[in-house]
Amino acid sequence: MLQGLQKFALVAIFVILVGCGAGTHSRGQFTGHVVGSTEEQVTSKLGKPADVDAKDPNRPRWIYKGKTFDPDNFNKVDEKVMIIFEKNAEGKLIGKDVIFG
Repeated sequence: MLQGLQKFALVAIFVILVGCGAGTHSRGQFTGHVVGSTEEQVTSKLGKPADVDAKDPNRPRWIYKGKTFDPDNFNKVDEKVMIIFEKNAEGKLIGKDVIFG
């Protein structure tokens, strides 16, 4: 009987940990990692984006999928999040804004 409960507990813990893989950053954490950071810093903290929209080279947009969750909406995982970069005074691209969707 005890071994059955132990197996059940291990399986439950595994399921919980696997479920935590998506949406690993709250919206606030993600924004804090991005705004004011260079492209290199963002990549270092969050990895490579799923997609890049570089139609406007002065305002590229990076799209991440399933990286964030909304703590004000029962921790619902955001389908995607977009980072908008802009050039600073030195000409470096810096995270300017974040749009959750």
